[in-house]
Amino acid sequence: MATMAQWFPGRSAEEHRRIVEDMNEMAGAVPEAEDIARAALYLASDEAKYVNGHNLVVDGGFTVGKAPNMPKPGR
Repeated sequence: MATMAQWFPGRSAEEHRRIVEDMNEMAGAVPEAEDIARAALYLASDEAKYVNGHNLVVDGGFTVGKAPNMPKPGR
């Protein structure tokens, strides 16, 4: 969130969180630390024994290729 504070000075931490949530491609889903933990747990489990050489991206679809839905920096 430090980057968000630099890009959007004068906005609250809550506003920074909302900007990140609005960039999410999965309507209604809110990114949480547990999502990353679950992905790591999966990769460490026996269920992922044939998964290798793969970058598991847990970003709510952000890297799909759409331009982010963000306000212009500094505004």
